[in-house]
Amino acid sequence: MTEPGNSEDPADRPRRGLAVAAVSVAVVSLVLAVSTWAAWLLVRPRVLAQPGNAFLGQALLFVLGALWFVALLAGALAIVFGITGGARRHDGDLARAGALTGVLTCLVALAGAVTFALSPTWTPIVAYPDSPGSYDNYFDHGK
Repeated sequence: MTEPGNSEDPADRPRRGLAVAAVSVAVVSLVLAVSTWAAWLLVRPRVLAQPGNAFLGQALLFVLGALWFVALLAGALAIVFGITGGARRHDGDLARAGALTGVLTCLVALAGAVTFALSPTWTPIVAYPDSPGSYDNYFDHGK
C-alpha cells in the first residue's frame, strides 16, 4: 500500500523536473544578466575614454550586449518551463518561483538590451592627418 501523502503519479514527474529546470535556468540567467550589467558599468567608461575607441574595446562592448540578449532568451525559457511545470497549479510553488525569477531576469536583461541598443558605444575609428600614427604620416609625399 502507498502512503496517502506520498502519491507517485507518473504525470507529476515531468512537472517536477520542469519546475527544477525553471528555477535553475532562471537563477543562472539572472546572475548572467546582473554580472553583464556590472561589466558594462566598469568597462564602458574606460572604452569610451580611449582615444579613437580601440577595436578590442568596441568588440567587448558588442559581446556584453549580446550577453543581455542571451539572458533575455534564457529568462523567457525559464518562464516557459515554469508555466509548463505547474506554476498555475495550487501546489506548484517551485515552478511559480522559477517563472517569477524568469520574469525578473527578463526585466533586467531587457533593460540591458535597450541600454545597449540606445547607447552610442561604437564610433568609427578616424585617423586625423596631423595626428601621430595617422595614415598620411607613413608616406613622404615628396617632402
